[in-house]
Amino acid sequence: MSPTASRGRSYRRAIMPFIFKSRYQHKAFIDITPLIDLSFNLILFFMVSYSMGTISSIMVHLPGAAQAGSYRGSDVVITVTEKNEIYVNDVQYDMPSLAAEMKKRKASMKDGVVVIRGDKKSNYETIVKVMDVLNQAGIPKFTLAAVKTQ
Repeated sequence: MSPTASRGRSYRRAIMPFIFKSRYQHKAFIDITPLIDLSFNLILFFMVSYSMGTISSIMVHLPGAAQAGSYRGSDVVITVTEKNEIYVNDVQYDMPSLAAEMKKRKASMKDGVVVIRGDKKSNYETIVKVMDVLNQAGIPKFTLAAVKTQ
């Protein structure tokens, strides 16, 4: 008898590989913590950048003043350009439609203050007419924008 024959079946069992099964099943896990951090940072960035606000995208050359104050923010910004075009929050209006628009916006305004940005080369008469329209619409509080000179 050969040494392998004496072992017989038990030898074959010893050579067969063992297959171990774990009690715990491994599942794929995606860590979403960085995604949540990124989302909160983006929300924070957009909230802060939005609250800074913009005065107007219409370019005007404001007149200078020694006692110009700081901009406190306003719901309505009226811009009078060098060509005497009137814009309310970057939308162009003529004088009759400006009066109707100001009457509509009066109820939705928080603080009731309007900022008037007049170009230094615009007609003084146009700015006075805008102020008159505001008074007729029941908005007596308005501010004239200026650049502080040194």
